Amino acid sequence: MQTAGMNTIDVPEVPSISLDHIGKKFDSNGNVLRYPGNTLVCHVPLFTPLSDALVAVRDTMKSSPFASSLSFLPPQSYHMTVFEGVADLERGNDRWPTDLPHDASVPECTRHFAAKLESFDLGCTLPLRLRVADRANQTHVGCMKLVPVDAAEERKLRDLRTRLAECLLLRTAWHDHYEFHITLSYLVRPMTPHVTRACLDLVGGFYERVGKLLDIIELGAPEFCVFDNMYAFDNQFFLRRIASQ
Repeated sequence: MQTAGMNTIDVPEVPSISLDHIGKKFDSNGNVLRYPGNTLVCHVPLFTPLSDALVAVRDTMKSSPFASSLSFLPPQSYHMTVFEGVADLERGNDRWPTDLPHDASVPECTRHFAAKLESFDLGCTLPLRLRVADRANQTHVGCMKLVPVDAAEERKLRDLRTRLAECLLLRTAWHDHYEFHITLSYLVRPMTPHVTRACLDLVGGFYERVGKLLDIIELGAPEFCVFDNMYAFDNQFFLRRIASQ
């Protein structure tokens, strides 16, 4: 895999890459910080073709010129978020359920959500089917963007997200435009525009290879998870079909 020349890259525009997670999820040295919350995700099972491909990307990035700017996640944390849930440090008007006081604890919120989700009907067929987004649309240094395989799968995932938002009374400003992805690392030191473009070019090539290796990515039932930091997402239970039972 070849790295583009860092001094010859034309950079007409570089996607804005936020460092808002510094001081929340990670410190400036890349050390993981306590960041409790809950979420609904599909884990990437370990020792599968997808997991193996992502670990290979991570290992190659660890030996790249960009490694010192990134904090890498452990493979057991790899997942695709279906619905964001809450985080203790993010309590804005659209980041907390409207039927729960803003000063409620995360454990209280988790119990509140769990009581609702136990009777929530997954209401769609499994697996969830996605593919790796085109290389031109891989605009984030640390995560691989995914897209549903077709219009029907897009409707299925968007409908599921909307029903979860209605069930949990939690709808973010970006709800309708949420981009599915799998995060492998977080940027912890700023990059210049040229370095950013070079890094995106490198990881874009890696993700393109993952897409060629795995034409369709199939994920199982979403899991309601709790987390204390970005290294582990502990499954409380799976969402399930109810109406057909």
